Amino acid sequence: MIKKLFIALTATVALIIGVAVYLFYTNEGVANEFRQVRQPKPNLFYVGIDVSATIDPVTLENLKENIISRLKNFIGEETVSYHVGSFGSPGCAKASLKSVVSKKSPKDEVTFNWEVKKKIDTIKVSQINGKTNRGKPLTTPLNYFLNTVLPKRSGGRIIIFSDLMNDDSDCSRQTAFPELALTKFGKNTNGQLIFLYPTPSLTSNPKLNRQIMERQQKFIRKMQKLVSKGKVRAYFFHIPDEAEKRADFIRSQLKNSIPATNFEVIWERTTKVISTMVSAARG
Repeated sequence: MIKKLFIALTATVALIIGVAVYLFYTNEGVANEFRQVRQPKPNLFYVGIDVSATIDPVTLENLKENIISRLKNFIGEETVSYHVGSFGSPGCAKASLKSVVSKKSPKDEVTFNWEVKKKIDTIKVSQINGKTNRGKPLTTPLNYFLNTVLPKRSGGRIIIFSDLMNDDSDCSRQTAFPELALTKFGKNTNGQLIFLYPTPSLTSNPKLNRQIMERQQKFIRKMQKLVSKGKVRAYFFHIPDEAEKRADFIRSQLKNSIPATNFEVIWERTTKVISTMVSAARG
């Protein structure tokens, strides 16, 4: 019995190694992940938050709480820098983007609470008919946001909370899927994009809902195509629809996305390699 178990275990390990070697040489996305295993702990973070009118305010509040909790771990580490910005405020293009926090990690908790926590707490979902509108179009300028942010953040870690539903149709100019900006960003393989995305806002019309879901999946497919070619490192994590699961999920994913200890870094890189291999194997 023990001998059979040993043979089965050995065969399983050999199979896993064989699959890993095969994917390393046939899928550039997997190869990129293996190459990054020994890179130093990340110290440059950018968090982009979608505040368009279709975003759930409760989910946004939970996200903010956990972002503050993660960034608090870096108090006193002046080698760490981070930027928190939002997109989807009333207006088009540049007017819809806001810089909330951009600084080195503060030396003490008092400074952190005043210069980081207090500012992140001000982030709110845009109102459709509220005073914040003032006649300006409400958009979800995801493509414009990526085109603007990526060229300035080469080698950085960009965490994006969004429903991935790019919509700037009410603007005089629309921004296409930013493949060039993504490819340029991806040349520095230290950089990575992490998307935390909820199910988009749906309607009572099943046909329209299918179209909405397809728009979201189309964006993901375009990104995954670039990932498989090794053009960019990007990961997608769907936020659960069930309210009782949402808080723990966001907490866990932000812990992985913004690692503060050596153990968290090792765990994050191991899970990234495994998830990338699974995605590659599924095609």
